[in-house]
Amino acid sequence: MRVWHAVTAFLVVVAVVAAVFVLRPSDGTVSVANSPCRPVDSVRKDRPATPDLDGDGFVDLVHEFSDSDDFDVLILPGSEHGPAHGRTTVLSHDDLGVPDDVQNGDEPWQPTVADLDEDGHSDLIASGDARVAWGGPKGPRADGPHGRVPLPDGGYSTAPVAGDFDGDGHTDLAAFRSSMNDEHNDELVLLKGPFKRSGAPAKTVRIHSPVRENATPLLVAGDANDDRATDLALYDSPYDPPLLFTGGARTAGGLSKEPERLPEGENVVFGDFDGDGRQDIAVGRSFVHDYDEEDTPHRRGQVSVRYGKEPGKWVTMEGGDFKEGFGTTLAVGDFNGDGCDDLAVQLTKKKEAGDARIEVLRGGSEHGLGSKPWRSTKRSEPGDDGPIDGMLFDVGDWDGDGRAELALFGGDTWWITDGTDRDKASFPVAPQQDSGS
Repeated sequence: MRVWHAVTAFLVVVAVVAAVFVLRPSDGTVSVANSPCRPVDSVRKDRPATPDLDGDGFVDLVHEFSDSDDFDVLILPGSEHGPAHGRTTVLSHDDLGVPDDVQNGDEPWQPTVADLDEDGHSDLIASGDARVAWGGPKGPRADGPHGRVPLPDGGYSTAPVAGDFDGDGHTDLAAFRSSMNDEHNDELVLLKGPFKRSGAPAKTVRIHSPVRENATPLLVAGDANDDRATDLALYDSPYDPPLLFTGGARTAGGLSKEPERLPEGENVVFGDFDGDGRQDIAVGRSFVHDYDEEDTPHRRGQVSVRYGKEPGKWVTMEGGDFKEGFGTTLAVGDFNGDGCDDLAVQLTKKKEAGDARIEVLRGGSEHGLGSKPWRSTKRSEPGDDGPIDGMLFDVGDWDGDGRAELALFGGDTWWITDGTDRDKASFPVAPQQDSGS
């Protein structure tokens, strides 16, 4: 999971008012009266499980690896006991037809899951080459139908992200093309749905890069203005603050002509932290450099939040201790099933060393993330050069109980824990059964 350090000056946005307060680690929670959140049984029954590739109602844990030897996408089906490691499906490099020169790095990445061809089954899009494993009643299979979304030219490091960016009811894909040595030719590429079974989109729109040349930002989709069209945030650039394009615009791609500059930070997530039915935006800024030889400034990390009900106001929270890297990675989920999203925040002192712990900030008041950290989580396994800590990879309700869990990855191990630091499962990365199980 890639993250980037933020620069040392906080971005001042015109006409934006910011408040700052400090969060310290705590073993308990601070509940706020008159919370608008509603229990899980009243609001979450109609929500589809995502991503659910085999259609059984349970969220699946999906990840992909790429190194010099092989490329694999692994699908661990959810169950009432969480990810069923013994029923892992493996889609290999050869199964998907990924070229030998396509690599995504040694750490796990998340493929994209979406119904591209609108047949009612979720499809899986993997690698920077956008290979598609088409879904079916039992999910994508190694021996099943495959395709490829034709991304123009080359220079894609991750799978495209999915969303309905123009608001027409069809799923679209967005990808960032880094031309590297080809100056001034980086692009944001939008592929409009619906998609043919070959992987071909209805239309391709190319937008000149909104970030500086040779940057490789990541993309995250959400609805920041409650208009039902998907918005797109770009972050992790070494030169620019995160940017937000709003969807539903009268442009060729459906995104606004100019992006909004968000507060400085290295990651962006969307979630409904105050339970008002509108998505909020959180931006993490750890101040920790990507490279361990760079000194971290004597500062606490920050998370800045903008709530949907107050689009002109940012609230900034400082967490952890000085130089602890609060805000390195963010993930959203409802860990206690009250109907409001909570925010998992990773603290990492040195990113290459992989030391990490996770604090869960509890949503649930009319003020959103106004409570103290809910609980601290840390998992480690022995390594050749010392302990290897579990890094925050994903959040999902893999056992279907209405409460989200954390997935941590470190060394050769996955840990699945709940928001109160209780282990629900742990298992090795290597699957127990072969492809097609």
